[in-house]
Amino acid sequence: MVPAVAANLQLLYPNRAVHDGGVAGQTSSEITARQQAAASNYDTWINIFWYGHNNQTQAAQIKADIAASVATLAPGNTRFLVLAVVNQATPAGSRGGADYATIIQLNNDLAALYPQNYLDMRAHLVNGYNPANAQDLADFQNDVVPSSLRFDHIHLNNDGSVRVAEKLREVIDANGW
Repeated sequence: MVPAVAANLQLLYPNRAVHDGGVAGQTSSEITARQQAAASNYDTWINIFWYGHNNQTQAAQIKADIAASVATLAPGNTRFLVLAVVNQATPAGSRGGADYATIIQLNNDLAALYPQNYLDMRAHLVNGYNPANAQDLADFQNDVVPSSLRFDHIHLNNDGSVRVAEKLREVIDANGW
């Protein structure tokens, strides 16, 4: 998870422990290796898997890494979410760009693999644009996270992190977790 997302989720759940296992810049394989090493500490917790932003065109690897992480959960623990990979606000990541179709297909595959546990956070963020903001409107038309929710081409600012944390809380609460 993005560090600011975990911090904001902790604010929404002050009486729960929220562990941030994220490390900036890691690929899905690096995240999986760390997650597997620490799995026995968190295998009964609610787990949120948001992998692939640093190797987003390697769909097969991302799917394999997420499957390996899900496999480390305690038997019977179905309290996990797989979040959609977010495309970068670059020419390649935007609608019609070289990477766009790969990322959309990857997310469709993840939705099919984890139908009860998939959360399309990418769409939630893209739809969070401000129609009165010209750049946000352009971002929406390019099907990327709006500039008002990120500080560069992919990383969320605090407003984006709050939006993610609030959506996570909504889903966690709806599932009775």
